[in-house]
Amino acid sequence: MQSERAETYAKCTTDLEMAPTAAAAAGAFDTALTNSLAAIVAHEWPIQLAYTDGRIKSASALLKVVEDAEEAIADPGQAGVFVLPDPEPDKPAAAPAGTPWPWIEDVPPLPPLVTRINVETLRDGLRRTQPVRHASGTGALERQHIDALLALDDHIALRCLNSEHADRAWEEANDADAHSRARAAALLLRIGDEEAARRAQTATKLHTPYHPKHNPEGLDLQHCPVCGYESFSSDHQDDHGMGVGVGQCLVCHYERTADTAEEEAQSRIFTIRWAD
Repeated sequence: MQSERAETYAKCTTDLEMAPTAAAAAGAFDTALTNSLAAIVAHEWPIQLAYTDGRIKSASALLKVVEDAEEAIADPGQAGVFVLPDPEPDKPAAAPAGTPWPWIEDVPPLPPLVTRINVETLRDGLRRTQPVRHASGTGALERQHIDALLALDDHIALRCLNSEHADRAWEEANDADAHSRARAAALLLRIGDEEAARRAQTATKLHTPYHPKHNPEGLDLQHCPVCGYESFSSDHQDDHGMGVGVGQCLVCHYERTADTAEEEAQSRIFTIRWAD
């Protein structure tokens, strides 16, 4: 259940980051806040999570739990903000005897990852979203409400936004590549085999190959995964140096983005390591 709450919080909060004024923002804010607070309270004060009949408390009631908890330290510099200490503070690394890296002992520990719960701002966000959720008016969230929601991710029960962002970036890159392949395939059907072969023959004249001085980032023409010709012209390769080109095919115009090249390069690295 905790992982489901964290996942729901991450998805709704990321939606709010992308479109904080969307029509669905009110519901997303309430859902994200309720699930994140439920995860935090279940971790910190599990007995306070639900009412006596077993129903999980509302977001406003969970904010009250945080406000009343002895472990939540009121921030003297900002009214309405409560701080939960980091349960796993980093300690200075101890270098083993004879280690070749004595400098490890001089590396300072990271600052504590405390959780700042801005109860007042989050409560105000709930007040703003209630009218539109109940068809009795409009309510608009401000950046401060989104920031207060984002700050909850520092708690050990959450810490999931980075994964959600990575997943979305991966999905967007895959969708973009699929659309590029579809457009390239449609172009091949339009121009026919004869024109495709002609373009492949002239590809070398249009491509600027690698040159240590004039084009140090360039690559020779590569195999195009759509049309099958050695006609993929790269501007540069992936950041891992695996030779996956970022550029466009000179025959079918299939485009490979840096994100897609990154994914393919990581796949090649995994294959090599697995073979070893």
